[in-house]
Amino acid sequence: MAGRPRTPISTGGTIRTRKVKSGMFRAVTVFRDWDGQTRKVTATSSSRNAAEAALKVDLAARMRAGGLDDALNAGSPFPLLAAAWLDDVEHDVDRSQGTKETYQRQLGTLVLPFFEHFTIREVSVGRVERYLKQQREKSYTQAKHSRTILGMIMAFAVRREIIARNPVTEASRMKKPPHTPKALTTEQIAAIRLAAREWRSQEGRMGPRSDGQVRDIIEVMLGTATRIGEALALRQCDVDLDADPPQVSVSGTIVVHKGAAVHRQEHPKTHESSRIIPVPEFAADVIRQRLALLDPENAEHLLFYSRNNTPLTPYNVRRTFRGILEAAGLAGLAISPHAFRRTGATLLAHELGIQAAADVLGHTSTSTTKAHYAEPDRTVRPEPAAVLQRLAPPK
Repeated sequence: MAGRPRTPISTGGTIRTRKVKSGMFRAVTVFRDWDGQTRKVTATSSSRNAAEAALKVDLAARMRAGGLDDALNAGSPFPLLAAAWLDDVEHDVDRSQGTKETYQRQLGTLVLPFFEHFTIREVSVGRVERYLKQQREKSYTQAKHSRTILGMIMAFAVRREIIARNPVTEASRMKKPPHTPKALTTEQIAAIRLAAREWRSQEGRMGPRSDGQVRDIIEVMLGTATRIGEALALRQCDVDLDADPPQVSVSGTIVVHKGAAVHRQEHPKTHESSRIIPVPEFAADVIRQRLALLDPENAEHLLFYSRNNTPLTPYNVRRTFRGILEAAGLAGLAISPHAFRRTGATLLAHELGIQAAADVLGHTSTSTTKAHYAEPDRTVRPEPAAVLQRLAPPK
């Protein structure tokens, strides 16, 4: 004889409430947890309604503890799937906190505004196609990020057997627009250096005078081709000026996480980016001047720091850099501190080869260096002219 149907996972039975000693009320039900086990769950309070409300809060917490996606099906609202995916990402130890915050921000600004009123099954290939086309009309980068986030969410739904296929993978591929990395010219570098040297240092100028740190950061970034966070994370112990040539160890970066103070992360953007870089003399001179300001006994002290001895934030350095660009007459050219990294990569690639540039930049593959950092050299070597001279008409 067939028994009573089993309670679905993450659901409970009828709530029963009774009065217990001391005038208190206890609400009781059975709940089938995410592990398949059925358990008795109770909550006690001073009134019948309060006990039932407390029990419902407990049951809701049990549903979340088992994974929000356990209660999802193809007819569930898409925002619930997105929330379950985001919760899964938060518990992923292999992703950095910065990456998690980026996913959360892009989900809220790029994906949810379009799909928040759909169910999971209604996120079809056709709707994804129209969505990505709209995003592509705004920019390729925005469309790329949108596709990435939506694709991960729907892949999460496939893994949880909520849907059978990922509609994002079946949408049309987007063609990447042609892009050529651009290095700074010698004239642009000279203009930036002059403006940085004179920044907020004129006699009679109102307001606080510049401490010269951004000027020095520019020189260090030019001489090391580091990311801005890596340059700001350099400590006294990371510098070896007695080496020949002098060198710095890139072993961390400055990060800013939501709800937390700016701090030094104990590895660069990726763990593979840790490296020791030889430093040209002009950058070594600047580092030497920075070291002269520090207590030699404090090996962990940063080369660049705020008035409160805290790390400088990349945001504040970029803001000052934009003012320097405007003073240099270079505003509106989309130049950022990252341009120093591309400039270094370009020079190294032309003189020493793309592998040398990738090593200095901390790339595990030269393809990244070639595609995004080193401006191609269109000049052909002179030897072909001598070879083609053989085709000259006879005299």
